[in-house]
Amino acid sequence: MSDLSRNGHGPERYAARARAMLTDFPHEAAEKAAALIAACYEGGGKVLVCGNGGSAMEAQHLVAELVGKFERDRASLPALALHQNPASLTAVANDYGYDDAFAHQVEALGAPGDVLVAISTSGSSENVARAVLAAREKGLATVGYLGGGGNRLGPLMDVPVTIGAPDTATIQAGHLVLTHTICGLVEEALFSNKAVFVDRDGTLIVNRHYGSDPDRIELLDGVADGLRALRGAGYKLVLVSNQSGVARGYFDEAAIGRMHDRLQKMLDAHGAALDGLEYCPHHPEGEIFPYAVECACRKPAPGMLRRAARKHGLNLSASWMVGDIAADVEAGKRAGARTVLVGPEPSPLPPDFRAAGFREVVGHILGEGVGGGLGEKAGSAAGARL
Repeated sequence: MSDLSRNGHGPERYAARARAMLTDFPHEAAEKAAALIAACYEGGGKVLVCGNGGSAMEAQHLVAELVGKFERDRASLPALALHQNPASLTAVANDYGYDDAFAHQVEALGAPGDVLVAISTSGSSENVARAVLAAREKGLATVGYLGGGGNRLGPLMDVPVTIGAPDTATIQAGHLVLTHTICGLVEEALFSNKAVFVDRDGTLIVNRHYGSDPDRIELLDGVADGLRALRGAGYKLVLVSNQSGVARGYFDEAAIGRMHDRLQKMLDAHGAALDGLEYCPHHPEGEIFPYAVECACRKPAPGMLRRAARKHGLNLSASWMVGDIAADVEAGKRAGARTVLVGPEPSPLPPDFRAAGFREVVGHILGEGVGGGLGEKAGSAAGARL
């Protein structure tokens, strides 16, 4: 036994405090806080967070999980910790005093429908209290990460969440658990759907070089039945297609609209209409303004998948990207989805599965164990890209 343990300062004491805190963890208040934040995001709002010292670090932790991800790959959620801009923080503190350092930023950045998360282990930090008052004045909802019985801040908050522990360290441990609880519940509320993203030319329909004639659309074998089966298994169906013919001047966006309208009618006749259609009209080597640009949506970039995730509430970790070239595989992997490559095209990034046709794609996704029969998953060169 170490000297620390003999003197009653071993890890058991800290673990015991944490266990006691978790026994009385405020589950109901945490759920209300998560629901308030989810409603904010559903309404197009953002989350502002403030705190001092260790609470400032917890503010950054919450922001990181919202802007990035907690457990699910998904669209980013807007959030900002108010101490993260040292120029603004020190300018306000220098000119008006540190007690107003957060309140001025709430006045500048907050809008009705936003949420302020105010973190204070004592439950009475003056600069945090002033930020809450500024938030109420501007029409923001407020959530409190509190300790010390809530003290001053508790009665000011829409949803106070108080960690009942006698010491600051255990309160901060409770706030960490609260952050994870909120982020997990928010992701479950906003990103509960799974999807199969599908490339268009060469995956759903016969690939006709820069095709733009709706009358020449021909569904590939197994597509209609396969999409219907995927829909029946609970997947959203979303098309993601590079259409650089717009940037190159071969056709316009109206032509893409006609193509997709015709495709939807054909699929709908089989009960397999798509839930979303995303396309990228850009290409950096194009000739038509404003499409001749580098963008964030053209595969292999994941922009179209992330855009669809935001629109349809998609959990990208539970979703699949299906396409016939290397760019489809890379876009899917960069978005956090699993990938299927259809056909013999090589891919430097190995897909999760290789299939000869769409029936095998569906068989694999639905867990029917149908083999692709094409051998290696990885290739040595990227395929041609529209």
